[in-house]
Amino acid sequence: MSNKPTFPTGKAHVSYSEVRNWKECPYRHKLQQIDKIDMFEPSPYLDFGTNVHAGCESYLETGKIPKEELLQNVRDAWEKNGFDDPEWVKKQPGWYKYYPVEEWCTWASNMWDDVPGFLDKTFPGWVPVKAEEELYEPIAGKDMTFKGFIDVVIKVPRKNGTFKYWILDWKTSKSYGWDSRKKRDKLTHAQIILYKHYWATKHNIPLKDVGCGFILLKRGGRPGNMCELVPISAGPKAIERANKMVSSMISSVRKGLFFKNRESCRFCDYNNTVHCK
Repeated sequence: MSNKPTFPTGKAHVSYSEVRNWKECPYRHKLQQIDKIDMFEPSPYLDFGTNVHAGCESYLETGKIPKEELLQNVRDAWEKNGFDDPEWVKKQPGWYKYYPVEEWCTWASNMWDDVPGFLDKTFPGWVPVKAEEELYEPIAGKDMTFKGFIDVVIKVPRKNGTFKYWILDWKTSKSYGWDSRKKRDKLTHAQIILYKHYWATKHNIPLKDVGCGFILLKRGGRPGNMCELVPISAGPKAIERANKMVSSMISSVRKGLFFKNRESCRFCDYNNTVHCK
């Protein structure tokens, strides 16, 4: 039996998504991770993203994408959850723009068509190392573990015969990708920075030999321009900041500090419910 003290969430680990949740609103993190109040609602973005990721993962592992199987998964999710039902669409927030399921399927197919050529052009001579690599690494100074799954680990040959490794994460996005604000967002950067840090530590690879970034897969983008690399600078200072955020999260949760961040209410599922007013 583990001698580790129980974290308030009941888990011995934290993930980036949990840390982000806390950073955006400590009270929301409490409701979700400690009180276990589930407000999950089916989302076309989630079902679409899950299947697009699965296709990309399959390509890295086998060189093939089971398109028809995955597109059928998308259609089945739309049927099950009624995403094409006018009544469901009517209930969505004002920012939601409806597209029929076959439009989403076209986007997915175009993304998968573009991925091989994009990788070959962006990372000449790339070799797959691992898809969905699990991280479960000790957090320095804490009796906790950092848990995560890296979408893409590849290595690219250098002229001197060595390799540069790349830690990458697929992100579905709007047709134009990310705006400048999103590309500069330090909280978003922290995900891939933490993944780079823990992966390099796990495999004893010097940080200078590891690059990291996000690959945007654009819903509604033009065929031939569905993918975009957003490289992220992840030097020692950036890693230190990201690690400090994780450490602060663990300390604050243990102290029971659950402040409400009213600036995060707009898109929060708990907003204006019995759980948070």
